[in-house]
Amino acid sequence: MKTSHIFWGLLFIGLGLLILINNFSTIFMDWSTIWKLWPLVVILLGISLLIKHKYGKGFIAGLAAIILALAIFASFKTATHFFNNDFEIVFDDDGNYEFDITEYSEKYDSTLQFATFHFEAGAGSFKVKESTENLFDATAEGKKDIFKLKRFDNDSTAKLDFGMHGQLRFSFGGDGYKNKVSMKLNPNPVWDFTFDVGAAAMDFDFTEIKARKIKIDMGAASINLKLGDKFAETNIRVDAGASDIDIFIPETSGCEINTDGGLSSKNFDEFEKLESDLYQTSNLDEAENKIYIRIDSGVSSITVKRY
Repeated sequence: MKTSHIFWGLLFIGLGLLILINNFSTIFMDWSTIWKLWPLVVILLGISLLIKHKYGKGFIAGLAAIILALAIFASFKTATHFFNNDFEIVFDDDGNYEFDITEYSEKYDSTLQFATFHFEAGAGSFKVKESTENLFDATAEGKKDIFKLKRFDNDSTAKLDFGMHGQLRFSFGGDGYKNKVSMKLNPNPVWDFTFDVGAAAMDFDFTEIKARKIKIDMGAASINLKLGDKFAETNIRVDAGASDIDIFIPETSGCEINTDGGLSSKNFDEFEKLESDLYQTSNLDEAENKIYIRIDSGVSSITVKRY
């Protein structure tokens, strides 16, 4: 049997089986991670061209077909989940959909020493640019009441959950797409952040914030993150798809970057390359403030600059 027949046959069989199983039950897998395996298909097909033995060529081609079937199905599942949960597309707006500007606020208590902030949203423009005397302030522009803010206090720690519910609306012939959020944070507590977003544009200025942990999980997005030197050790974890990532750190802070993004472009000026995916500033050991950055990404542009 020809190698091409094996490849296409197993590809269609694999896709068909995955779709059939999905129609009758839910397949629980991290599809946003699985789709990143597609470069293995190119590697395996290249290996098959180098192998002379026909059975070896057939095995490699079959394995490549199975991986490609998984990657295609994973991309479909990820896109379906994104659009089903984040968007409502309307071609004829009847004018009954209400857009508004909504204010959110939580008061600051001087007994608070720590704060955790979890932000979850789909597509949109999200900013943190200023500080506030309150614990948290936000202004949301878009679909009315699409965001909900919840607060839980435990001794000296406050937990804030701020996220979207329902769907965004993209209207052809109406007001179009709106989802903008501007946030302000109190600089006194030590903050832990979790951001879970889709196709978003993020601009976060944390220069006055005591940031202990920052975890960002994003899809096809762009982020501009500026850090200060207000806390001794900051740990940053970014998990991204096809994204544009720009991080700015103080020149006086020591920094270590660990990346896992073979297809990403990296711009780490003033960093020393220790291993293939490990970079450090020369002042990491003696610096009073240290920043540790871990980035897992697909096809992305990653820049870390010192200022």
